[in-house]
Amino acid sequence: MQQGPVDLLDEPRGHSGRLAAVGLAEAAISVEITTPERLATIEREWRDLSGRALADNAFLEPAVIAAAADAGAAAIDVLLAWSAPRQGRPSRLVGLWALARQKALPLLPTRMLKTPVLDHAFLGTPVLDRNDAAEALASMLDAIAAEPSLPNLLNIGCLDATGPVAAIFAEVLARRGSPCIRLETRLRPSLLKTTAGCGATPVSPSRAKALRKKRQRLEREGAVACTQHEGCAEIDPAIEEFLALEASGWKGRRSSRGRAILRVPALAAFFRCAISALAARQQARITALRLDGRAIAMQVTICSGRTAFTWKSAYDETFRACAPGLLLHQEITNGFLADPGLSAVDSCNHHDTGHMAEFWAGRREVSDLIVDVRPRRTVLFGLVSAVELAQRRLREAARRARALLLAVRQRGASPKLEMGKSGGGQP
Repeated sequence: MQQGPVDLLDEPRGHSGRLAAVGLAEAAISVEITTPERLATIEREWRDLSGRALADNAFLEPAVIAAAADAGAAAIDVLLAWSAPRQGRPSRLVGLWALARQKALPLLPTRMLKTPVLDHAFLGTPVLDRNDAAEALASMLDAIAAEPSLPNLLNIGCLDATGPVAAIFAEVLARRGSPCIRLETRLRPSLLKTTAGCGATPVSPSRAKALRKKRQRLEREGAVACTQHEGCAEIDPAIEEFLALEASGWKGRRSSRGRAILRVPALAAFFRCAISALAARQQARITALRLDGRAIAMQVTICSGRTAFTWKSAYDETFRACAPGLLLHQEITNGFLADPGLSAVDSCNHHDTGHMAEFWAGRREVSDLIVDVRPRRTVLFGLVSAVELAQRRLREAARRARALLLAVRQRGASPKLEMGKSGGGQP
């Protein structure tokens, strides 16, 4: 497993099923602190909540959380917020959040809670009832603060920074006086069908012509077709095909430090389990661009509510000149736009780059935060925040240095190539 929230933790789990009453004895919201296994027993309540959610998050689907736990991810705590019965209406689920325990600092035994629970999940936003969002979130933070076995620091990754949940977060944290620091804010491409001007970016005539030529070039190699794989019977072989395709490219090379899913057995088990379980509920599909039946580009998409998430993609690098990933992206975008059940598509990109940035006009702003659920700034909060900020700045400096070195090398190589073509300076 990768370092971070997916590290194996040797930590006892003795708190399943606890209920934290919030406020007075007759609390409007109660919070259950439990384990991923509990989610299997509240399927109906979860589906009801997802239909009322302020914002969708496929990475909080019970199938994804359960698969992460089964694959040996870090100890996961699940928070379930329940409303009290009201005028003949029974208690119902109004909030769900999953948090993984991890080390707060490398050399100290202190812990913090991390969301999303996996490095391969790309949204840490809790799922909240649109009518009880502020109360549910405040109650979950109160429950964390009141539970002695839980850390008080939260490392929240990829929180939707401009959506309705962000406003609720700001309101609740301000009311509580909880310290919060924003580590980083990024934009990532999205397809927003309900917002004018945020759908697919019109392709210029020259770009469209270039894409047609690439497809024609590919068609000269053989029969080109786009296939979609859904449901239990089709999804399992498609998963294996995708994992093999990803491992055949740069991610599978030893120099890539095991980024290919198939090179990490526990991670491969997680993806197989999560995608298969989601597909059984018509919430996952794999789309493939095929040449003579062989997949040369594949895209894994998962859904929750009215939002789709383009989770993982891979392509055959031997056909790079034909841009199979880009051709598949065109097919998938057309399918998204034609699907009446979807209102938005999240690219899950870490940055505003790639072909989705070029062809999707919408942008989702996401932020990474450190939050202390207590109403005061502590030494530990300041230390963890400072270390996190320093690490990110060092990584960014290293990334820029690598990009600069590559640019220098490319500029230095150009004159030599020209001399070789003219015959001057070459033996």
